[in-house]
Amino acid sequence: MSEALEFWPPAPELQRRKIALEFEGDRYEGDLVAPPENLGPRPLVLVIHNYQGLKQFDRDVAEYLARLGYVGLAIDMYGGRVPQGEREFPKDPSLIEGFQKKCFDAMVWLDHDHRLFRALLGAWIEAGQADSASDQAISPAAIGYCFGGMAVLEGVRGGLDLSAVVSFHGLLQTGEDPSPARFGATRPKVKTAPNNYNQNTIVLIENGAEDHLVSQTNKDRFFAEMDEAGVDWSFVDHARTPHGFALAKRIGPPGHLHEAADRRSTQNMLSLFREVFPSVNQNSIEFNAAGTRIP
Repeated sequence: MSEALEFWPPAPELQRRKIALEFEGDRYEGDLVAPPENLGPRPLVLVIHNYQGLKQFDRDVAEYLARLGYVGLAIDMYGGRVPQGEREFPKDPSLIEGFQKKCFDAMVWLDHDHRLFRALLGAWIEAGQADSASDQAISPAAIGYCFGGMAVLEGVRGGLDLSAVVSFHGLLQTGEDPSPARFGATRPKVKTAPNNYNQNTIVLIENGAEDHLVSQTNKDRFFAEMDEAGVDWSFVDHARTPHGFALAKRIGPPGHLHEAADRRSTQNMLSLFREVFPSVNQNSIEFNAAGTRIP
């Protein structure tokens, strides 16, 4: 992992390690950051990347969670389909088209197969909970950005053991998109799976009111679905806010940081975590992983 971002003081006391996962013939590697070992086990929070795959920003989010007092685990959902070291947005314009197709191919391979999607998420929960830093007596939480926001909702539909989930500018329905194809990728037929909603999970959706990927029809379908399933949910629309509002601009064009929305959505997440993890004295950290100041 890289050294602390310039807006954070050094924190050499944090625990940092790689978590490897073997799943259905592929190898995945995540990054765990936890509070100092002498503080004992803490609740686990999974961090799920956007369409690019696990990259430095996601590791930074895991570190932010650890600085708050939780165990942050940035997970990889792509494995060898998007090799490590090839997940940052290219600086060379000639490489962008191939990069986007590669990442999008990996995304649709996963989000068009609901059984596979849920099983991989479940395997990551088990791997994270098995780490000595994680409090195994407490169901973990999961947060996700864009693709990752869609992923946390799929975890709820699959009945995975989660206390709470937070979606930042994520799609509300899995395997759907306003366009038939994107970045030259071909969309396979969606393989659905029976839903087994976890009614003990609290769902928080942080959405940009001007997100072109989330229509009013998508919202209405989601509200009806969660109500029928008996799931506890909250939905926040941030005014004049685009897709990608919580992603740092340093990750490249996918980052459309909107500081007001990022600040408020982070505060909403922190409030939810205080509710579901009351045993943790949440630390006050001046800046989140995107560099937004948090009061």
